[in-house]
Amino acid sequence: MIPDAAALVAMLRRTRMRVGTEAALQLSIGEALTAAGFDHEREVRLSAADRIDLMVGTIGIEAKVRYAKRAIYRQLERYAAHDGITALVLITGTAMGLPPSIGGKPVFYVSLGRASL
Repeated sequence: MIPDAAALVAMLRRTRMRVGTEAALQLSIGEALTAAGFDHEREVRLSAADRIDLMVGTIGIEAKVRYAKRAIYRQLERYAAHDGITALVLITGTAMGLPPSIGGKPVFYVSLGRASL
């Protein structure tokens, strides 16, 4: 299924995920995507230096359990610069604000804490 970014994000926001490690979180995201019928790839190489956690069509998904906010933002900036990305989804336990877009690409935030409520 080729997703609409908003529908994909809505599904992810309703999903409880394992958050012990980033590997467990990525696995949980992959399982949720499969269960919802979204085709996806893991560990997609965007360039020699950039590898995003998951791709659903042209929507990039980055998972972070605990990470510095500035480093997360810089990573999203790098990913947004790639032509193969049309939107970005950040799934994290790190509370942070994001602008509605980075590099002209829409950015969506999925709080792990909110999904657990």
